[in-house]
Amino acid sequence: MNTFARSSVLVLCLSSLWAIPSLAQAPGQPSAVIKVGCDRDCLIGFARNYIAALKNRDADSARLSPDVMFSENNVLMPVGNDGLWGTISTVRDGALELADPQTGNAAWFGIVEEHGNPAYLAMRIKVEHNLITEIETIVNRLPDMPKPFGDPDKVTHDPTWNDILPPEQWRARERLVAVADGYFNTVELNDGQVFTDFAEDCGRLENGISTTSNGGSASIAQGCEAQFRLGIYRINKRVRERRYPLIDEARGIVLASGFFDHANTFDSYKLTDGREMKTVLKWPNSISLLEAFKIRSGEISRVEAVFTYVPYFMPSPFATSNVDYQTR
Repeated sequence: MNTFARSSVLVLCLSSLWAIPSLAQAPGQPSAVIKVGCDRDCLIGFARNYIAALKNRDADSARLSPDVMFSENNVLMPVGNDGLWGTISTVRDGALELADPQTGNAAWFGIVEEHGNPAYLAMRIKVEHNLITEIETIVNRLPDMPKPFGDPDKVTHDPTWNDILPPEQWRARERLVAVADGYFNTVELNDGQVFTDFAEDCGRLENGISTTSNGGSASIAQGCEAQFRLGIYRINKRVRERRYPLIDEARGIVLASGFFDHANTFDSYKLTDGREMKTVLKWPNSISLLEAFKIRSGEISRVEAVFTYVPYFMPSPFATSNVDYQTR
């Protein structure tokens, strides 16, 4: 091959690389080359349609893949037959809706009713080839053990979740995940060290109730960072199977899934200011959650979670990596 031919081939190869927007693998994706077939509005439309199908107990209208994976509180089951599908009586208005066209995931945080009893529902769906292939749901029903359960008639989602951030507050996808993961590093073995950044006005809503400005933990300290500096959540032995399937750079949002394990090998513990705390539950347990983070300028400003108790060390059917249970 002469010099001119070699140069032409090199130019052609470089041009092909420049035509690819990014070869960096996106968090939550098995491949660096991602085909976007459903934009944000499209994905939220899928989520709304699924919720409508759930409300009407009409799985045939939910636009499901024939081999869809569906879980309720980490238990795989058929869609449309059992669990919430068999008990739902209505869906309340006013949900928080999230979407990520790059990974094909959408999420819905809202309130449903089962035979008139309210329950908090967090749902994640994955859309591929114009069909829903994954449905992950966490349902928090009326408390059977001590846990937050806000008044369903008073729940509101902070409107800033929908705000598109000014460009100077944007962060790369990998950075957004790192900030959210730092939150879990802080919660895990919470001893007063903080491994992420919080906005001064950071607020957290868990199962419909503020845990940073009302009762419960907020009666000890107000705000996200202040609580962690005190080590209120020392009972969290580990935060495992962390996954980040949905990221919205424009709005600064990360959706996470995982488990908080409470070994409860101790009955009491001390805060960093010397005060003594008693554990509420006296046996090993875990909580399973879907948790969303709003991040501005690299700082967590809002947190919203739906969680429920599950058996200790329960795994997720959607976790693909092996977990070393001997660590931490």
